[in-house]
Amino acid sequence: MFKNHAGINLTETKLQLIEISFKDDSFYLENIDQALHSENLSSDCAEDKLIEILQSSFSKIIKKKPLNSHNVSFSLPNNFFKIFEVPYDESLVKKDLHEHFRWEISVLFPECDKGNFFIQHIEIDKSTARREKKAIVFAVDKNLVTAINKFSARNSLSLKYIDNAHLASNAFLYLNRKKRENEIALSIYVDQKYSSLSALDGVSPFYFKVLDSSAQNIFEGLTDAVNRLGDYNLTISDFDRILLYGQDLTDDFENKLKHFFGPHLTIINPFERLKTEEQIMNNPLFRIKYNSFTAAAGIAVRIV
Repeated sequence: MFKNHAGINLTETKLQLIEISFKDDSFYLENIDQALHSENLSSDCAEDKLIEILQSSFSKIIKKKPLNSHNVSFSLPNNFFKIFEVPYDESLVKKDLHEHFRWEISVLFPECDKGNFFIQHIEIDKSTARREKKAIVFAVDKNLVTAINKFSARNSLSLKYIDNAHLASNAFLYLNRKKRENEIALSIYVDQKYSSLSALDGVSPFYFKVLDSSAQNIFEGLTDAVNRLGDYNLTISDFDRILLYGQDLTDDFENKLKHFFGPHLTIINPFERLKTEEQIMNNPLFRIKYNSFTAAAGIAVRIV
């Protein structure tokens, strides 16, 4: 049985929250809000400082409308992770495989303590587009996870998941998946500092590229990423769907993206399948800024 679930997306400057419940045989959006941090958040903040920043932002939101949920999950921006693609040995058990990835961290990021990461990986050869024995690795600092867990406990919340904001947003690709097999899709997540592009075969990512979000660099990065897909004999026209998620997208930027990707670009509304009350429907965040909440909503529907 589905229990109320709050999804929180963190960026460097704000905390975004949505809450989903199940009642009357339907899923409801119970709350949507965001609060600016008292100071910028970074992945290397000291634990006490990070919790203090989160608490200040969270308190602003629940002061207006307390949560009914005891379950919470978080999505984090790309720059809160070490993200890289490396070969892997399929004969290794998961524990040994993750030790191998930690060794790769020591080589790629020698300034980091390789043992201080939780690791998630995606095997790209699970797709039909690429058969190389390689994995996309997402590594998050254990200190950051510990701080989020302590924040959750302090607020009597049960922490369920922590994930990358782009991967969390891809939940809407799965929920809206067409029935045709071997569909390939492209998704773009636009964030404040580092955006990303991901290519998926069905529900299996086989390519992930982090991009500099600055106006002068993001289209150069997108061009390089799309050109790289040519190595796998793919062009933009080969993708059945191209989905856009992201933070505070302007009309001008959306138009530039539509010109770049063509008419198949779809801007995702994460709330279109959820029922809600009139008060929330009149909320500008719900009506206008819905695309900014794909990560928070995606991590909340993870257990739907």
